[in-house]
Amino acid sequence: MTRKIALFDMDYTIIPYDTLILFAGYVIRRKPWRIFYLALFVPAAAAYVLGLTGRGGLKRAFLSVLWRLRKEEVHSLAESFSRDVLEGLLYKDLIEEAARIKADGGQLILNTASPSFYVNHIAKAAGFDEVVATEVVLEERMPLFPRIHSKNNRGIEKLLRMPEICGESLIESIRTDYERLSKNPSLFDARPIANSTGYSDSSADLPLLRICEKKTLVHPSKNLEELGKAQSWRILRPRRPYSGKIEKYVRLCLCLVGLLRLQ
Repeated sequence: MTRKIALFDMDYTIIPYDTLILFAGYVIRRKPWRIFYLALFVPAAAAYVLGLTGRGGLKRAFLSVLWRLRKEEVHSLAESFSRDVLEGLLYKDLIEEAARIKADGGQLILNTASPSFYVNHIAKAAGFDEVVATEVVLEERMPLFPRIHSKNNRGIEKLLRMPEICGESLIESIRTDYERLSKNPSLFDARPIANSTGYSDSSADLPLLRICEKKTLVHPSKNLEELGKAQSWRILRPRRPYSGKIEKYVRLCLCLVGLLRLQ
């Protein structure tokens, strides 16, 4: 019998926030003067809107809050951030469901666009067996714009990072049609992997969901919810610590500038 595989996205799927914003806010709360580095995010955001850079470029600009920190300091911040912030934000219902899958012999894989240097810690705490994340290069002294090894782990990239799960033929077909699929992940389709299940909140994760026999959406957008209902996908709405988008963004902004501590 094929071993059961469960693929989980992270931000807004098992945690109700954008964890990169939370991490930057955590660093700024520890080292308040580093808030000035966020000014670099403004031109990076403008470049993204104009199509001059991608999400990976935005991520590198956002991580400028780590400039000149030693590798050991980044590791220490990542570990304490996971322990002090992320562990308390995990959706209890999702983590309990993941634990049941694991107890039944399943393999839990956390596949996220967030940086691996803190994802590794929260994945271990939450009981995941494997992590697939964006590999931010940690150098002895962090540069102003940290390097990303390979590409931002989002959309179709999530499948390319799992060759042992997807299989050689599927990986090759993705590479052949990479330009089209990377621009529009919703165009991807494939035969589901036996005994697999996927969890996500985002339309960007349609490739990840479509390789799974069972699909679970967590607080999906209106369009994704309509697609899910048409395909009889499961939809979960665990209790969130905010009542709507406005409160969510206010809380994220306050957290980013060090005025709100989430735990």
